[in-house]
Amino acid sequence: MQTPAERSLISHLAQVITSKKDSSMITQMINLGASKSVVIESYLLEQGLQFVCDRLDVEDCEIQAPYVEHCYQASLSDMNEVSSDHYDLAFSNYVLEHVTDLAGCASEIHRILKTKGKYVVSTPNPSAPEFLLSKITPLAFHQWIRGSKTEHRAFETVYAYKNLKELVEVFAVAGLRMEKSEYFPATYTYLYRFPVLRTVSKWYDSIVAASGIKSLQGNVCLVFIKD
Repeated sequence: MQTPAERSLISHLAQVITSKKDSSMITQMINLGASKSVVIESYLLEQGLQFVCDRLDVEDCEIQAPYVEHCYQASLSDMNEVSSDHYDLAFSNYVLEHVTDLAGCASEIHRILKTKGKYVVSTPNPSAPEFLLSKITPLAFHQWIRGSKTEHRAFETVYAYKNLKELVEVFAVAGLRMEKSEYFPATYTYLYRFPVLRTVSKWYDSIVAASGIKSLQGNVCLVFIKD
């Protein structure tokens, strides 16, 4: 199930791509932590948008698609094969929580972006109760919650940032200023497969949303810009 933060990420990508429609230059972007998934790219294509979207992941992420020029197998903190000052746009969908060297990752993203280029990321808020709980539960439990390992594979999380303020500060040091942040409660997107928990999670999310307390809202979409 698509989370609210992922929908927000797609919306921000579409806005940047659309803003370049009158330009003779097509948007150059890269999916950082792409795996084999093309879900986000497919949503953008359905909106009639045109772009080049390269891919990078620590595992083999190569696919054949007309909008893909390069597929890199590398970590986000060491993208030495990727050209500097090359991309208008980079994005990651629930990847930063798996990155050990967050400072190196931020520095590399800054390097590969053009000036005024943007980095859009959806990521968990580690201060939210559900993610405080997830830190002390085993990977096998996460996989059981997610369901099919083929379609919804769970990965080990490290949370190199203790909270989102710390994450933003790391990116600021690297030269990437946060331009926008959006918070969402989203326990339902993790528990919708379970009948009783599905109902409870809907109520919980609605209460958390009404409270407006960011520390309780587990999903976030951040937009950074390279000044």
